[in-house]
Amino acid sequence: MNAAPFSDDLGKRVSSRGPDALNSREVDGLVSRLLNEIKVPFNSMGKRVLAQLSDLKKVLAANYLEEPAMPEQRLVRELAQIIDSDIKSYDGRWKNLDSPEVIDKLFRKFGPREIELRAEPYRQGAGLSLRGFFCRTNIGESSKFVIFINTAHHPAAVAATLGHELGHYIYGSMVGEKASMTAFMEGTFSSHLKEGDELFADSLVALSAYSKELMTEIGAIGGVTPGSSDELFRRIRKAYGMMGSRYNVNLQNGKMPSAWRVRYMTSMTHFFKLRCALYQAAGL
Repeated sequence: MNAAPFSDDLGKRVSSRGPDALNSREVDGLVSRLLNEIKVPFNSMGKRVLAQLSDLKKVLAANYLEEPAMPEQRLVRELAQIIDSDIKSYDGRWKNLDSPEVIDKLFRKFGPREIELRAEPYRQGAGLSLRGFFCRTNIGESSKFVIFINTAHHPAAVAATLGHELGHYIYGSMVGEKASMTAFMEGTFSSHLKEGDELFADSLVALSAYSKELMTEIGAIGGVTPGSSDELFRRIRKAYGMMGSRYNVNLQNGKMPSAWRVRYMTSMTHFFKLRCALYQAAGL
């Protein structure tokens, strides 16, 4: 007679762990399919690749709509207007963000800090892990917002990094410069889900890369749930194919190290899932 309460308690504990376990298996299956898609062999799974896979799993599993750091709809709508008026050209395409026209427009609208852009390849030591950073500083009598971009990366990644750093510049004007004076874009994208300024900066890239029309065509995605991996894989694959054709991204290229192919896949998935959440939450 004493066994029944124990069995009931065990059943409750197993049941409570069930959804998480099933979701984890769904994520693992989705990761395997994505790795197969970009032809990353299992015998290349060194420490660097495994670290990137951990970030990819967290990005896939997260429900972006439920993240507390998601920017307010008011800020997102204002950011979307800025992108349309100052960053996209008359035909709706994403301009070269490093063009003097874009830099000057943003400075005149969001000064007083002047934007100073420095771009060069940086491969020494662990330098390739750094994609870019911004630094608020004074140079002489001028207040500067210095952006460093590591051009050793793929041009699409360079453009995304510059867009992210410009997002920080705009965020400082709209919300106030509450963040640190210097911030580096490296490490993990899943960590951005906990930081409002980082997720706002990523929103500039997400909104610029995927139009509302494309979102309507591809369809939005949320978190991973049991049985959802087929649909998630289809939409991520479609988004990757679209980005690849527009920005000449080929993650199947065996000359690119496996760790960076996984990181770029994580980056693309992060921006796509964020764009889905902005589409669902703000209708943009």
